[in-house]
Amino acid sequence: FLPRLLGVAAERAVARPRAPVIPMGAGVLHVPALDVTAAPAAGDTAAFGGLVARWSEEAAAVNQSEPAFRQVTLQARELSGYAKVSNALVDDAGAGLEALLAALFGGAIAWHEDSAFLRGDGVGKPLGAVGPATGAAVAVARKTANRFLLDDAAKMLARFMPGGSASRACWVMHPSVYSELLLMADATNLVFLPDARAAAPGQFFGLPVLTSEKLTALGLPRDVCLVNWEQYLIGDRRQVEVAYSEHTAFTTNQAAWRFVSRVDGQPWMRAPMTLSDGASTLSPFVYLS
Repeated sequence: FLPRLLGVAAERAVARPRAPVIPMGAGVLHVPALDVTAAPAAGDTAAFGGLVARWSEEAAAVNQSEPAFRQVTLQARELSGYAKVSNALVDDAGAGLEALLAALFGGAIAWHEDSAFLRGDGVGKPLGAVGPATGAAVAVARKTANRFLLDDAAKMLARFMPGGSASRACWVMHPSVYSELLLMADATNLVFLPDARAAAPGQFFGLPVLTSEKLTALGLPRDVCLVNWEQYLIGDRRQVEVAYSEHTAFTTNQAAWRFVSRVDGQPWMRAPMTLSDGASTLSPFVYLS
C-alpha cells in the first residue's frame, strides 16, 4: 500500500509537497537553524543571524561578529487510524477494496497532517505555521469585518518575508472566502477575475491560491493565510505502516485495518524578523485576524 498511500497523501496535501521533509533516525531530532529573530543594530540586518560586515581600509583589523544558531527540535507524533471491513466484502471486492482503502487512508493522513501543519498547537501534535502558539506568525487586522478586501491582501504581503517562490509559498484560504476573492475590486474594476467567461486564475499576486476546510470560515482569525513553506520543517520518523488482522473481530466476521504514521512539524523561526529600522517585522507566516 505504501506507494499509493504516499501518492494520495501528497496529491491532497498543502504543506508536505512544499515544505522540507527530513527523515528522523530516532524519536527526537535536533536540527540547527540560523537565529534571525534578534533585533539588529541600526544599519544592520537580522537576516544573517547577527553576522555583519564592515567597510575597512587595507591592512586594518577585520570586524568580528558571530552568527547565532539555535536548535529546532522535532519529536515524532503518532497519527493513526483504524477501520473494520466485512470479510465478505474483502472476498467479493478483492483488489478494488484495496484501492479504496489506500485512497481513504492516504486522504485521512493528508487531511490531519495538513490541519496540524497549519493550525496545530504543538501539544501532542505538530506546531502549525499559523497556529495559536506559533511565535513567528504575524496577524494582520482586516479592514472590514467578515470581508477579505484588496487592502487586506496588500497589508498581508507587506508583512510577508520576501523570497518565497511559487513552488514553496502560497495563499491558503477557507472555501467560504473564495467568493470574496472572485469579486475583489479596486475603486473601479475587478482585480482577480476581470472576465467571468474565463477560468479563475490559479495565482494571486504571483502565488498559488489553495482552498482548505482546515482553516476557519470567513470573518474568523486565520480564514486567509499566506505561508512560505520553505520556512517550515517536517520530520518523518517512519513511513506509513499499514497492518491487517483477520482475528480482531472474529465473532462478527470482520477484518481490521490499521495505519500508523509518526511525524512532526515545526517552523524554522521562533519569532518574526525585525528589520534594520528596529521596528518593522516580517514573517514567512502571515494570517488575517
